[in-house]
Amino acid sequence: MKGSNMEIARHWVGGGTGNESALPWKSLKAFFSESDFHRQKIEDIVSQPDRIYIGDEFCAKRLPDVKDLKTQLKAADQKGLPVTLLTPVLTDGGIKAWGKLFETFHQWDDAAEVVVNDLGVLLYLKQTFPGFRLSMGRLFNKGFKDPRLDKKKITPAAAATCFNDCSFQHANMRGLAKNLGIQRVEQDLFPHADPDPDALAMNGSGFDVSVYFPFGYVTTGRACITAGMKGRAGARFNFSAGCHAPCTTHRFKLSHPGNGPDLLQNGNTIFYPYTASMLSHLFKTAQTHGLRLVWQGGLA
Repeated sequence: MKGSNMEIARHWVGGGTGNESALPWKSLKAFFSESDFHRQKIEDIVSQPDRIYIGDEFCAKRLPDVKDLKTQLKAADQKGLPVTLLTPVLTDGGIKAWGKLFETFHQWDDAAEVVVNDLGVLLYLKQTFPGFRLSMGRLFNKGFKDPRLDKKKITPAAAATCFNDCSFQHANMRGLAKNLGIQRVEQDLFPHADPDPDALAMNGSGFDVSVYFPFGYVTTGRACITAGMKGRAGARFNFSAGCHAPCTTHRFKLSHPGNGPDLLQNGNTIFYPYTASMLSHLFKTAQTHGLRLVWQGGLA
């Protein structure tokens, strides 16, 4: 199923080491029918990944501790796979708190790949661990991502501009990324976009491209409703009770009376599933244009 230049990465979620062979089909079928999901194709391409992603883009609480990181790196070494570390937005205190994690990853490979999602982490890593290969994460890539929109109410000319526009297509963002030494960008398929394959692959930009599937993210934030559900009796949400990591065991399927797909809430982030046509377009483009596809099925 793989094209000659296509690369497959698999996200190991939490403290897992990817030794489990079964993909979460039962959970995912809540969002995808058998025909829409391209089960056999996905099973074929994900079963033997070329790279492993660890860490998290959206919440520092889901970053591995040093012990879990070492376990994951050991498992990756045993499989002979390179590793990419995902990092979320971090405060100055958060950067300091996770310094040992970055140091451990640097000791494992001082030229390893790290995905950054805010300028503070990016500049810290450039100064402290200049050998890391930095990738600009999908939180940098802004565009129209609300999947509830009824496209019938939007004129075609306006839709083409609105739906297909994103930060990574703009010269100022590309210039910033190049000046900061970014070598790769990470992105979603936007829910209403119909991207040209050359545009999706950013041909001629000088950047390598990763695209996540089978979900894109709608929005995320520092206040986590999922964590806030555990609190004192009678309180609807309590954000002062600390985080007990309920997102590691509980996800929520979100429905709404309007148009659009059912959504998935995992922790502080809401995701939308790709349609059958989006998946077909992505697989074809990845094979012909040498994209890296990042499987995030563990979300479900």
